[in-house]
Amino acid sequence: MKGIVLPLLIAGLLGVATPVLAGPQVENARRASVAAPDPAVQVLEVARLLRSNDLAGLIQATLPPSAYEKLRADYEVQRKQPTTDAQRAKFAEEFARFNAPDAIDKLMAEIEPKLVEARPKLPAALMMGLGAAQMAVLSEESDLTADQRASLQQALPGLQQWLTTTDFLSSDSARRALTVLAEAVRGSGIESIDELKQMSFEQVLAKADPVLAAGKKAMQVYGLDVNAIVDSIRVEVLSIEGSNARVRTTVTVFNAPVSSEHDLVLLDGRWYGRHVLEHDADEDEDSAQG
Repeated sequence: MKGIVLPLLIAGLLGVATPVLAGPQVENARRASVAAPDPAVQVLEVARLLRSNDLAGLIQATLPPSAYEKLRADYEVQRKQPTTDAQRAKFAEEFARFNAPDAIDKLMAEIEPKLVEARPKLPAALMMGLGAAQMAVLSEESDLTADQRASLQQALPGLQQWLTTTDFLSSDSARRALTVLAEAVRGSGIESIDELKQMSFEQVLAKADPVLAAGKKAMQVYGLDVNAIVDSIRVEVLSIEGSNARVRTTVTVFNAPVSSEHDLVLLDGRWYGRHVLEHDADEDEDSAQG
């Protein structure tokens, strides 16, 4: 759900927050559209699913039914294809990178030279990145809106402190993060491509839930607490006009409120990101032409 899913992947709630609603004009529009669900409630539901690591629920909540069914159908097509010995060997090789008893040591042997090579270059890269962010804040010609520039301005001090005090190229941190991910892969219980193909689409997604949780833990190794950001979300409904709505999500990142706005479209009783529906329509058109 490009345009809204990515912000929500770092901006959710544990299902206990109350949406922050705009003024009387929005309330009047809402009363005129009593059959439509509250977009703020749905955004918070997506956030709750992210917070609980419910990947299947997250995908279903952010994709229209037709797009979700296409994903499932594509999986079933691949699932029913005969499996070659080469595919079995390739799957076993890739799985062993995380599942073998010495997997972490081998991965670190691959990564360590790259960490060593990158360390002298990192300070300059960080300075360039922070400089670009500062220019985006100050320039009215940037793609950012005035509200987005203000949000970034508030977050910059905390962002700078995080970037300059976190050792992103630490061998110890890399090992800890890889260990968390490897444990999640091993915990899936899948050891062969044949076992994987015995599972339905929903079963595969369920197996991925712990991997999503592990990804959050791996990010926490580097000082980024995704769940804390998710827990801080506030949603403001800016406008509702028929089947179109605009909402603003605000999350606390690096001790500063960071806001972004999203256009939603009502389809079959649910709100979806406009970019998602447009992308889905483009894919359907490409398929028809193909």
